[in-house]
Amino acid sequence: MLHNKVYYGFFLVVFVAIIVAIVLARTQDNPLSKIHNFDDCVKAGYPVVQGYPMECSLPNGQFYVRQVMPGR
Repeated sequence: MLHNKVYYGFFLVVFVAIIVAIVLARTQDNPLSKIHNFDDCVKAGYPVVQGYPMECSLPNGQFYVRQVMPGR
């Protein structure tokens, strides 16, 4: 009977630890969520395609195009 309680307690602790790990993994800040434009992308160090206009690409396939003002 005592062994059953020890096993149940052990599995309960492991179960809670797994749940906590999953919750923490899902709530971590995603660095890509802080990038909203071309300048943010460049500042974060992602590759810039040299062309006209220049493009900065993220690892998830998203890219930002540098806004070019006519006549400048």
